[in-house]
Amino acid sequence: MILKIFNKLIFLILMITVNLNILYASNTIKIVKKVNEEIVTNFDIKKELNYLRALNNNLDNLDKIESYKIAEESLIREKIKYSEILKFVDIEKFNNKELIDKIMFNIMNGLNLTDKLEFENYLNNYQLKIADVEKKILIEVLWNQLIASRYSDKININENELLKRIRTENLNRKNIVEYDLSEIVFQAKNQDSLKSMINQINISISNIGFENTANKFSIANTSKFGGKIGKINENQLSKKISIELDKLKIGEYTKPLKVGNGFLILLINNKNNINREVDEETILNNMIQSEKEKQFESFSQIYFNKVKINTNINEF
Repeated sequence: MILKIFNKLIFLILMITVNLNILYASNTIKIVKKVNEEIVTNFDIKKELNYLRALNNNLDNLDKIESYKIAEESLIREKIKYSEILKFVDIEKFNNKELIDKIMFNIMNGLNLTDKLEFENYLNNYQLKIADVEKKILIEVLWNQLIASRYSDKININENELLKRIRTENLNRKNIVEYDLSEIVFQAKNQDSLKSMINQINISISNIGFENTANKFSIANTSKFGGKIGKINENQLSKKISIELDKLKIGEYTKPLKVGNGFLILLINNKNNINREVDEETILNNMIQSEKEKQFESFSQIYFNKVKINTNINEF
């Protein structure tokens, strides 16, 4: 009996592997999944993979099947958001091109590209166009607006507590640490699930590195960029996170930290002591903004999970 079950499992694994290889190599457009009314084809997933590779070329180090799965998950996540947005927004009427261009510039800056022409040439290497990136930015902008409309009144910032921390910990001193960080954000339903996720993530980091693991496991928007957050001063971080980071060297990462409705792992890409005089008000404003973003991200994930439960995802 056990042998039969084992053989059946082996057969299923082989069939999945074969099917993924066929889909990856095929030149024929095939419907792979349907997310509500949104169709997902094998070509859509290839295009998503190209997009992810453009943002994080470390994905090239993964085997085709694993990178295909990451792209498929990323695209399904986007389709779920897009399907929900359509219930409330007429996308054709969105006309804030200035905001789209600002986000585009941030992406270009992260790739060390200086202008749109250079970015266009870079995207051509991945069979992508500027319009492809603009559409993806638009979906994220509209999703964030949707979250803001539902949860902005629930964001709670205790400015007095933040001000107290600035003064108690002397966070407006001249010499502070500036970190260059990457993140993996994940959720777990219970203690067993948490242990399993931590084990999978640690093994994955050992095998394919932090960036590719972020692509694979992280639910944060930074996952598309290999989890890269960028530079952030210690006075913008919570006391709990600052204490954990202070223990680590460059190239090391934290244990999973409980934040909001999930868990956070931070990698130190680099850190420097900077000598910069910053006034109390500027530090307070930075801390308020950082706290708002943290709470907003938490509400975004809560809402996404609710939407996903009610989403019809059919496989072909």
